[in-house]
Amino acid sequence: MKVRYLSIALLTIVTNCNPGNHTLLHGTWKVDSVYSYYNGFGFTRHEVEEEPLLHYQPDGNLTMTRGKETRSFFYEIPDGDTLVHRKSDRGLLEKFIIVKLDKDQLILKREMRPVFGGVNQERMEVRYFSRVSH
Repeated sequence: MKVRYLSIALLTIVTNCNPGNHTLLHGTWKVDSVYSYYNGFGFTRHEVEEEPLLHYQPDGNLTMTRGKETRSFFYEIPDGDTLVHRKSDRGLLEKFIIVKLDKDQLILKREMRPVFGGVNQERMEVRYFSRVSH
């Protein structure tokens, strides 16, 4: 029970931080870890070799690369703290809350649909990224 309250308090504090200047998003980012939370149970995954690199370009293009595979998408920031990834037909792919954005770190939070039915279900994911220098 303590872990749940600690997790909620930490995420509340982090979520209320100012995401900063969105031009800082431009560039290449790699996933460092992924925190998953579901109904009081949370865990952090550090084995993220399979996660693609994200290349955010100033023109709204997003390229995801993993090894030799490359996929193109679009992104937009419709308001101050929301980041939306869109498919090539401009349909919604993913929607995130920008928790933190500075020159070295990007933290994105995503609310997710519960796996099981019922009331009071809470499921989310927080992705921690670091900038890749070329």
